[in-house]
Amino acid sequence: MKLKASVDYGARAIVYLAINGGTCSSREISEKMSVPRDYLIQLALRLRNAGLNKARPGKNGGYVLAKKPQDISISMIMNAFDSDLKHSRQDLKKPKRANDQTIAIMKVHSAIMSSLDCFLDSISIQDLIDSYQNGTNANDLMADAFEKEAARLRTKAK
Repeated sequence: MKLKASVDYGARAIVYLAINGGTCSSREISEKMSVPRDYLIQLALRLRNAGLNKARPGKNGGYVLAKKPQDISISMIMNAFDSDLKHSRQDLKKPKRANDQTIAIMKVHSAIMSSLDCFLDSISIQDLIDSYQNGTNANDLMADAFEKEAARLRTKAK
């Protein structure tokens, strides 16, 4: 799956802020993360509206995370740019003449979207940073995320 540029650049900015742990200027983030500065400023506004970062004005201003990295999920970043994803994440509308096959397809589609949302919700920015710093490979990170989400869903079902 390829991410739209807005999601990719927004995720880079959030990860950069999480690793640096303080206020970072738009110029610094732009240079270090290879994100066009004017575009970064637009993206930062959307991330701020989603409650993921804060802007600090002034000479030593810039951007800082609004939440702890363990409280920011991949899903939250993607949802900050929801309008960019609306075509791929939109629920199927029930057709006027729904038959058993159509209803089955709609249910499968719904399960796919729900699974994706749950999975992306289960991976935090801190998980990704820890995985990199500990040398954990991507498959282990994904397996851990699946196990955590499975446990959460089992508890929720009871």
